[in-house]
Amino acid sequence: MGIRIRTLSSTSTVDDFEVEEDQDGSPDLPAPSGHQSLLAQARSRQRLSLRELLAKPLLRQALEPDLLRRLKRGDSTLALVIAAPSPAWVAPLSEALKDLALQGLQIITPSERLSRPEEQIYRAEEAARALAKGVTIAGVAADPNRELSQVLLAAADATVIVPAPDAALVEQAIRAFSRKGKPVTLLTRDLAGLDWPDYCAAFRPGSTRPAIAARLARAAGARTGVMFVEDAPPLETLTGYGEARTWAEEIVREVEDRRAGHAQVAVLESCLLFGPPGTGKTSIAKALSGKLQLQLVMTSVADWFGASGGHLGAVVKEQQRFFATLRASRPCVAFIDEIDALPSRGSLAGSQHSDFWAPVITGMLLGIDTLRQTCPDVVLIAATNHLDRVDPALRRPGRFDRLIEIAPPDVEGLIGILRAHLNGELADVDLAHVAQLLLGRVGADVVQVVSSARRRARLAGRALTLDYLLAEASPPDPRSLAELKACAIHEAGHAVVAVALGRTLQGVSLQLAGASGGMTRMAHPGFIPTRAVIEDNVVIGLAGRAADVVLGAGASGGAVGDLALATRELSALHASYGLGDRLLHWGNLDDDGALVRVDSGFAHRIEDDLQRLMNRAITLVTQHKAAVLSVAKALVAQRVLSGVQVQALMEAYPPSAAGIADIPASAAETDCADPLDGNFGEITPPG
Repeated sequence: MGIRIRTLSSTSTVDDFEVEEDQDGSPDLPAPSGHQSLLAQARSRQRLSLRELLAKPLLRQALEPDLLRRLKRGDSTLALVIAAPSPAWVAPLSEALKDLALQGLQIITPSERLSRPEEQIYRAEEAARALAKGVTIAGVAADPNRELSQVLLAAADATVIVPAPDAALVEQAIRAFSRKGKPVTLLTRDLAGLDWPDYCAAFRPGSTRPAIAARLARAAGARTGVMFVEDAPPLETLTGYGEARTWAEEIVREVEDRRAGHAQVAVLESCLLFGPPGTGKTSIAKALSGKLQLQLVMTSVADWFGASGGHLGAVVKEQQRFFATLRASRPCVAFIDEIDALPSRGSLAGSQHSDFWAPVITGMLLGIDTLRQTCPDVVLIAATNHLDRVDPALRRPGRFDRLIEIAPPDVEGLIGILRAHLNGELADVDLAHVAQLLLGRVGADVVQVVSSARRRARLAGRALTLDYLLAEASPPDPRSLAELKACAIHEAGHAVVAVALGRTLQGVSLQLAGASGGMTRMAHPGFIPTRAVIEDNVVIGLAGRAADVVLGAGASGGAVGDLALATRELSALHASYGLGDRLLHWGNLDDDGALVRVDSGFAHRIEDDLQRLMNRAITLVTQHKAAVLSVAKALVAQRVLSGVQVQALMEAYPPSAAGIADIPASAAETDCADPLDGNFGEITPPG
């Protein structure tokens, strides 16, 4: 049985490619032994042609026409820097560059030891000698700023960024490589995160076109951290994200303008999202990726440790692999989760662990710098629950241009999240009360409430109703009625005094949250901390204790958090802001509380302010006694009230002219032991 072998001439056309016979620049293979078959030799030759089919066309696309002509003519000395998609692409691109250029081109290989002085000197002399002789040189590296000599970088006439091959180029390569099977159509996701070895493994001699395409798609699907998000919520449906969603929509418009050719190529703005756990930082990255139809490349410091065993060199290599994946996957959305797992260098001063973390932190800084310089089409996003723990060098513009907080959503945001996860169910039902019950909780809590309500309805064999949502949003309260009334009076004091002082009240609740028996939420009063604003904050914080004194059973230890907040606010007023009787700046805000413990004079000053502002809070509660009681009674009945409802009750029960001299020490000294049993009737707050 004969073997038919098809050979190519030295320059033959295969579909859209000129396929040249491999020259001495091809990767060296062992010489075939005498007993190897001609078929094995032919297959080896065919495998080497992948450089012709992928690397060389990719390089041609990246080189400007003028540079390509100058390389081919060899009539002028050039110094080039070629940024490869990944370290694995360096060798094939170097060989392709030799094929494209006139004989005499010198390739400068990358070095991972440039941190060593002797290596820096050697590499600098290597580039300088070649340029002095009039030789055209090209440094090819995945991370030129880190792996090539500064002499070469400074002398470079051009820096050429070579992207990963797109679907059209790979389709052409498959057509040229194999004549078997129908032409294939590839999607961007079929190539997501693939590296040069993946292409070498997929382009096997004798394979059909569909088989090659299937191997590529399988390899892309196996890439950890690289994905196309199928179930991402539509960006336009996200609610409660505020500035974060606005930023994402701006990125979408900018990318779409680029695709339409209406905008110049510039670095896309990066963003560091921060806020409590469960606020949806990952969700917005997925939604943005889905909206742009770009692959999402995710990582975390924990992933680097998990994939490397935790040794320093291996962790750094995993970090470098992440940035190499981004270069190979561009354009894409990059998401670094829990970035505060990299400690701030300030917190490592004098620590025995600083030698370990310094290279990792530096690697992150340099990796982001290089990424943003060489890959302007990568959208870089990071997330943290603790912004203060992130190194200041990471937070600065140029690395992360925007710092955006995603706070727990307000009532409207909660309603939107509920609607999104109800998927059209209960479309005609008012969800405002459910949202009020969830006020202060995050999006992840809302998702859990909806899931649990559905499960409860399914187990009961019934359709989902509002009652199931309410039952999950406000589970049975283990507190006694007396405890509920005491908490209601306390929270009503906060809420009523806040409105009386002109604050915008978002809501008040008796919902249990950890050690807290209730919560009063109001809008931020502004960003200028005047003495009046700070003292009003303290009065509102002390108003719960004031209500306990005036209308309840007296002061209790339940107000410990309120007292701590009031002490911190007043300490900052005197020690940091210069708003007391001295201008001296005693320390940072975090240090102010310590002054109370170590400086008795400072502690007396704070105590005097606390007593004065407590009297003011008692006066306000006494003047608004009827309103406080009405709000407390409504809270016991409904568990939660909106700011509008509290405002309506205050209008129904206007303040009296009572003064501090009219205030009893506690409710125990009055004729009414339980003020909530007073003559208020059945209170139904409007709205």
